[in-house]
Amino acid sequence: MAKAESSLRDIPPEHIRRNPENPRLFFRESELRALLESIREIGVRVPISVYADRKKYVLIDGERRWRCASKLNMKTIPAIVQPKPNRLENILMMFNIHNVRIRWDLLPMAYKLQDIQKMLEKEGKPAGPRDLAAITGLSTSRVSRAFKVLALPRKYERILLQEGNKPREEQKITADLFIEINNALRTVEKYTPEVFESVSPNRFVDAMFSKYVDGVENNRVNFRNISKIARAEKAGIHKAKVIPIIIALVKKHKYCIEDAYADTVSIAYEVQTLNNKASALTDSLSKYPSAKSLSRPLRTNLLRLRKEINRLLGDRK
Repeated sequence: MAKAESSLRDIPPEHIRRNPENPRLFFRESELRALLESIREIGVRVPISVYADRKKYVLIDGERRWRCASKLNMKTIPAIVQPKPNRLENILMMFNIHNVRIRWDLLPMAYKLQDIQKMLEKEGKPAGPRDLAAITGLSTSRVSRAFKVLALPRKYERILLQEGNKPREEQKITADLFIEINNALRTVEKYTPEVFESVSPNRFVDAMFSKYVDGVENNRVNFRNISKIARAEKAGIHKAKVIPIIIALVKKHKYCIEDAYADTVSIAYEVQTLNNKASALTDSLSKYPSAKSLSRPLRTNLLRLRKEINRLLGDRK
């Protein structure tokens, strides 16, 4: 085989293999169908990119086009042959080529970010979330979210990999679900660690996952209210009141987060919000010199507000 160099060639698809460093693991049939029909009609107009490796070529860019060409039994596919990169260069090349085009599934991407991190650490280079974001082109927040997924028990990683092969519209279990559950877990560990004297962190995750799968919770955002319950002392409620409620959330499958929130901190947070709004409104009104400077709509609303204040506090005329 000729030496690897930047050149355009027509290569049989069977002489090409996928790149093992590609963070994209899922190629859903529904997403490939339209591209396959386009290639069937007009062929591959944009060459794929590969590098030579022994007697084969390895994909750098264009796996979807290559898969479609293989399915259509095309004799050759146009390809730009580039010099062979080392492993770190290979992974970074995949990120820099692809991350502006598609939003990769979080778990497969996390695996490759972890590989990059280990290689950088081995070379004595900084490898925190910001460093990884800088060299991959991802945002720091997305890198941090990816590493949160890697903290999952292995059984949930397997579930995410199984779900990832489904069409997106059929996926019920996503990485975002586990990130919300994990965020709730970390908040409970920080503010009400006494909960875990009765239930383990793994049982907490299992219970929340089961609630979602069985429809007790139908929105992953609901798990954020567990964090609000755990931070009850910020709303003026002693944590001794909420600890048994969080434990009950774990032990009682049918007990939903909305009910637990109502049983503990709902009113306290409403009062806190109302107090903040009342304070902000008072500050704003103090800037008006007299009633003459009020617009008619504002005056109308203030009269309504005064009526409600008098109802609650009594008319102090």
